[in-house]
Amino acid sequence: MVCPSFRGKLNFCLPGENVSATTHQQRLYESDYEAAAGSEGMPDPKITGGIVTQNKRILTLGGGMANDLWHLAGNNLVVNADYATSGLQIGRRHGVEGVSVNLNSTAPLPFLDKAFDLIVCNDILEHLLEPLPVVREAVRVLRDDGTIVISVPNHFYWPMRLRLLFGKGLVWRGLVTDHGAAYHEWDYMHIRFFTYRGFRQFLKVAGLRPGEFHWDFGNLAHYYNPDRWFEPQLRKRAIGARLSKRAKFGVYVLRPLWQAFNIVLPRALRKAIVSLAPGLLCGGFYVRCAKR
Repeated sequence: MVCPSFRGKLNFCLPGENVSATTHQQRLYESDYEAAAGSEGMPDPKITGGIVTQNKRILTLGGGMANDLWHLAGNNLVVNADYATSGLQIGRRHGVEGVSVNLNSTAPLPFLDKAFDLIVCNDILEHLLEPLPVVREAVRVLRDDGTIVISVPNHFYWPMRLRLLFGKGLVWRGLVTDHGAAYHEWDYMHIRFFTYRGFRQFLKVAGLRPGEFHWDFGNLAHYYNPDRWFEPQLRKRAIGARLSKRAKFGVYVLRPLWQAFNIVLPRALRKAIVSLAPGLLCGGFYVRCAKR
């Protein structure tokens, strides 16, 4: 499906139908995004490798609200392909173009070959019936010199292995996350599971060459990285905006503790340690990839 142009910036076609919320997972996402409509962006600097990015075409697959990319929408064309209408609508308020796409369908992505400079597949592949065709489609619509950022959870790092050992199952539970509050094993949103070795094999079969992996203990490299939460609060403080009690506790109590932790156990040292056994020590695999 090809359209002549999209605002003169990018050739692709907008699907004419919204994807109705028919699964337990999709219904929950719709309600979660609606409840988070007033939330702040959670910029992820790893997506661009810490480089200032301008005039780029960026696609996120299954991006939800795409709030990890809001900070890039002002200087780049950011497109979010997702089936959650509420998430697409919230993203549009922050400059992200929303395209209604069900990644569990067998249809190709509605974009031209080599249309994007950067593609983000963060925490989506584990939700898909067939993740390989989706990533191959992402490779198709990526420029030859482009980058694909992929993140998947590791259900087999040491706390989860202990859970499995004691018969607690694969449903993810952590210090601040409990997927068991909304899911059972028979309707769990994660339906594909990746070991480190299996993930690297998957990337090769998909036509990707892994570059930089981001390692840290547990999920500090991605989901639970405190810097991602502190940044919007610090930005609000800088412009004189009022902080909530929770935000004040984070900025004035937790942030100094986090800074001290990084001094005592520097990031570079943690990365070196975790890289020795990422499948055991890291709660997820986050990597920037190039085409093979």
